Amino acid sequence: MKTPEEWMRDFEAKIAEAQAKAAAVQEGLAQAGGSASSKDGSIIVSVAPNGALTGLELTADAMRKAPGQLSGEILEIARKAQRGAAVKVAETFGAVEGTGSETYRMITEYLPPPEEEEQPKPAGYAFNEEYEERAAAAPPPPPPVRRPAPRPDDDEDFGGDSIFKKH
Repeated sequence: MKTPEEWMRDFEAKIAEAQAKAAAVQEGLAQAGGSASSKDGSIIVSVAPNGALTGLELTADAMRKAPGQLSGEILEIARKAQRGAAVKVAETFGAVEGTGSETYRMITEYLPPPEEEEQPKPAGYAFNEEYEERAAAAPPPPPPVRRPAPRPDDDEDFGGDSIFKKH
């Protein structure tokens, strides 16, 4: 059986270990933000460890892009930055608790999937492939709604006959 002094030393050692882990987690999380940029460097997105947007930088080249293209690229880059931050958070907990811990498993279970890297197109002509990609990406607009032309007698209110018949 432990003496009260031994029990107190063990308890203080556990507290010191917990404080060291907490400090390591705090330091790791402080550095766990992420950032990503477009291939041409015209868009840079920064995020906090929780994935919240903390910065967005757009160069003059970015502003020359079509609005749809620009917003799409910003979202794609933001997802990459958020995934990078989430991976750093997971690594922080893995280093402190171990990669076999329940905490690490829980955090990595919710990691966003990695973005698929765009494969470079082989050199040569690809007119048909490009046309098929564009055709698949943009569905045709719906046909216009056609209403029948009004009849000349539509101005009257259902005619003058009563719906109640006398027998």
